[in-house]
Amino acid sequence: MLSVEGTFQDGVVQLDQPVAGREGQRVIIVFLQEESEAAVADSDSAWGDFAMLLKDCQVNTGIRDLAHQHDHYLHGTPKRED
Repeated sequence: MLSVEGTFQDGVVQLDQPVAGREGQRVIIVFLQEESEAAVADSDSAWGDFAMLLKDCQVNTGIRDLAHQHDHYLHGTPKRED
């Protein structure tokens, strides 16, 4: 994976340096926090963000023992007794 810094302005990304041999390649753009925002962020907010991500990504499968019996549901192994 190649990382290149740049600036987003008026709907266009301007790279800080040229990148050869990547013409037409699809990209994913990740917006970084501004330095002032990053200085304010602390470990509590990072854990809060992580908890929110977990909540946003959870899926209700209706299977009550999925975590305990994941090998059974994923790989077809016999259910565990414990």
